[in-house]
Amino acid sequence: MAKSELLLEVRNLKTHFSPRKASYAVDGVDFTVERGKTLGVLGESGCGKSVTGFSILRLVQPPGRIVEGEILYHGLHIGGNGALDLARCSPTSSQMQSIRGGEIAMIFQEARTSLDPVYTVGSQLIEAIQYHQSLHQKQAKAWGVEMLRRVGLPDPEATFNKYPHQLSGGMCQRAMIAIALSCQPKLLIADEPTTALDVTTEAQVLRLIKDLQEELGMSLIFITHNLGVVAEMADEIVVMYLGKVVEQTDVKALFEDAKHPYTQALLRSVPQIGKKSSERLQTVSGSVPHSQNIPAGCPFHPRCPSRMPGLCDRKEPTLLPLSGNRQVRCFLHDEAALKGANVHDANT
Repeated sequence: MAKSELLLEVRNLKTHFSPRKASYAVDGVDFTVERGKTLGVLGESGCGKSVTGFSILRLVQPPGRIVEGEILYHGLHIGGNGALDLARCSPTSSQMQSIRGGEIAMIFQEARTSLDPVYTVGSQLIEAIQYHQSLHQKQAKAWGVEMLRRVGLPDPEATFNKYPHQLSGGMCQRAMIAIALSCQPKLLIADEPTTALDVTTEAQVLRLIKDLQEELGMSLIFITHNLGVVAEMADEIVVMYLGKVVEQTDVKALFEDAKHPYTQALLRSVPQIGKKSSERLQTVSGSVPHSQNIPAGCPFHPRCPSRMPGLCDRKEPTLLPLSGNRQVRCFLHDEAALKGANVHDANT
């Protein structure tokens, strides 16, 4: 990939909330985001998706901190290789504060709780706009009203003067999107942006994000546990489990030929058209363990139907490159490990 196509590179990112290595919330994550493209980050709750997004924007609160890795942002003209390592920037530095909201913006899970209840939508818009742009109050208000119009809110002038509690959930989400995009960022991180919305409003919000992405030419990191959403929104997908990337590929390859047993289990759990209503939905067995109780070997092996005793419960797999520019973290695709290990049948 040419450097000119890259907007963000995350390399071996590690974020933890205690001194114990076993408690890493993000443990050696690698991925890239291209200009104008959408990267989907998929996985169950507790897999480190949101913490990855917070780490990029340096929003992880103490005792959490980045302990290793690089977050290379290529959106600034700073000479050299044209990249700024956000992991080395102080979260409270003026440079990081100018990037946060101006260059990289974020939509949080719960819009109603993310908006300040004691300020109007308009005052929160103006604060964001004036912090990153040299606009007078009147100009900032005009641009704020225009952003509310762009996100499809009815009567944007009236909405501008309303408080969050006066808006519906869908309207709050649109207001949050307007605030996030008011400074026309190069990268938007959307963390479960349709949580708690009904399916009709969800579809409208997803369509809105996609339309605005095309209009502004921005890149998007879309964090979700919803496979249907990721199929609609993403170009590339990283699947995370317990703070690690277990599979990375393009969206078509993932749905046609998922390689990791975890990804396969997620796909099997999606309701299928044509199945009888009496048939039980398949589920991913077990649950995501706490980050302080990660099992030895492959973290997924206690839940994996393809686990190989003697290998999966003893050694931790590495992220292997496969054909078609995809990667997977699984011994089923590691011929050297399979030959060198005394592998027993999983059913014995």
